[in-house]
Amino acid sequence: MAVTDINIGIERTDRPSSQRKIAKILAAARVEFFANGFSATSIEAIAARAEVSKVTVYSWFQSKENLFGEVVKAECCDMSQNYVVENLQTMGLRETLILAAESMMNFVMRDEIVRFDRILAAEVNRDPKIGQYFLDNGPRALLGNLITLLQSSIDKGEIKSADPQSSAEMFAALVFGRIDVFLRYGEKISLTPEERRERAERAVDAWMLIHQN
Repeated sequence: MAVTDINIGIERTDRPSSQRKIAKILAAARVEFFANGFSATSIEAIAARAEVSKVTVYSWFQSKENLFGEVVKAECCDMSQNYVVENLQTMGLRETLILAAESMMNFVMRDEIVRFDRILAAEVNRDPKIGQYFLDNGPRALLGNLITLLQSSIDKGEIKSADPQSSAEMFAALVFGRIDVFLRYGEKISLTPEERRERAERAVDAWMLIHQN
């Protein structure tokens, strides 16, 4: 069963008891994956924490890889809401990108995300597929959403770009600079909400200047 099929199955589950069970499994999986990484997490541990059977976990998610992917998707859910094309109609591109930039910083700078990132990076050396599970369901999916958002503005003539993917990657680079690298290697970085807003505005304004039509 493909991950998309699993999503459809979960979305079509209208029984409250099933929805509660799925939510408990995802919550338990999040705790286990974030604390121990992918390799050291077992379906048995997730099932025990969720107070369900292994069979129940497998019946909904089929494999640990699929469950990991769903946890990553859930973590990125808030950020993905900032890349909805409809936002352009109510806020415009600049404000949409500023909110997206703030959301990106809020996510990456969380202590648990920094720890998880370090664990995952070490695991990828042993099993590169783990990195692909993460990238496909997190960063790569978010990048695709951002490309769609930018393409909409390009089509309207609001900005110009011959390569929307490179433009999307440039946006992330302007927002983070080297923050994500410094955090990964133990640097303590703390930004107030006001400082994050200012950084987001500077990044977006620099990006808009490059892409002005």
